[in-house]
Amino acid sequence: MSELLDKVRSHIEPIVTEQGLLLDKFEYQKRGREYYLVIYVEKEDDVTTLDEVCAVSDLISKKLDEIDLITDNYVLDVSTSGAEKPIKDFSKFNKYVGKYIYVKLRNPVEGLNDYTGTLEEANEEEIKLSYKVKTRTKYVTIEVANITKANLAIKF
Repeated sequence: MSELLDKVRSHIEPIVTEQGLLLDKFEYQKRGREYYLVIYVEKEDDVTTLDEVCAVSDLISKKLDEIDLITDNYVLDVSTSGAEKPIKDFSKFNKYVGKYIYVKLRNPVEGLNDYTGTLEEANEEEIKLSYKVKTRTKYVTIEVANITKANLAIKF
């Protein structure tokens, strides 16, 4: 099965790249009675739009019909992590300076286990966030090693 997926991926990845996107997730899975080819696409430094997902999905669908490598009936599921996309590589926080993010911590900092705010500064060792408490803006510095999870967030 993995050989088949490698062949399919070799046809799909160039299409995704040509659209200015990255192939973030690529799986073939069975859910109940149905098979799904799950493909997540992302922009490296920005939110992927619905129009971009639809466009790349159409191109992928046409290519899959053309190469016809998967013999099972399956559902093509092309998607994106959306506006709250995970930040997987903590060493690259500096790419998200100025963005609104959420971080979950291993150990509390200033009494809190998580923060949502604007990333003001970042280096490989620590980040600095600004966040609101009622009408006041506060700042917190967090060691990257203390972060267990991070993602972009939506500001309300």
